Amino acid sequence: MTEVFAVSLLEESTFEELKPAFLKLVPEATRLKIASFARNNDAQRSLLGEVLARHLLTRASGAVLPAYPFTTGEKGKPGPEGYKGIHFNISHSGKWVVVALSPISVGVDVEKMRKVPDGVAHRFFSDAENIMIQNAVNEAEKAEIFFTLWTLKESFLKAIGKGLTKSLNSFTVVNTGLQQFRLTQDPEAEGYYLKTFELCEGYKLAACAALDLFSDKVKILKAHELTE
Repeated sequence: MTEVFAVSLLEESTFEELKPAFLKLVPEATRLKIASFARNNDAQRSLLGEVLARHLLTRASGAVLPAYPFTTGEKGKPGPEGYKGIHFNISHSGKWVVVALSPISVGVDVEKMRKVPDGVAHRFFSDAENIMIQNAVNEAEKAEIFFTLWTLKESFLKAIGKGLTKSLNSFTVVNTGLQQFRLTQDPEAEGYYLKTFELCEGYKLAACAALDLFSDKVKILKAHELTE
């Protein structure tokens, strides 16, 4: 089963208090990366993402993750060295950090909703997806459709490990009704499945996996629980 977990960013003062404990849970290379961030929220998102992933991997495997950085695939997708049968993916936006855990290839994407950027859908989405957006009755519905499609498309690209090296308009997300979606017009999409999740108002969250079995809800964890 593919499961999705989330933690919310901490207040800056609380994060600074817990930061030393978080840093002890990651390898030296990660600590150096965190120190290089100019903005504190960026540092917190990156650090919580890795800490959450390591927490979940340790819990799933029953073994402590080795103290070296995650390996990366050809296009930079992270993976745990030596942990067969456990796949994960990390995403963060706004106040949320999310991790998907699965026994098979998986991708996850969370996005804080905002005004739809002019021209982005026309440039990156397929004709059928653009028609869906153009049929929106107002800006709020337009944003709902746009960010639902965006997170679904991003989660697929992350699941196959290609990121934005593969064109977003080379495949189409089809709404089959009742918030059920599938991928079309791309041979690489064969065998991959999509699911949207409720997180909180103003955010869209989606996952993609090569297994049609997802948890029903996002599991929300407290950041301080990751140090215990």
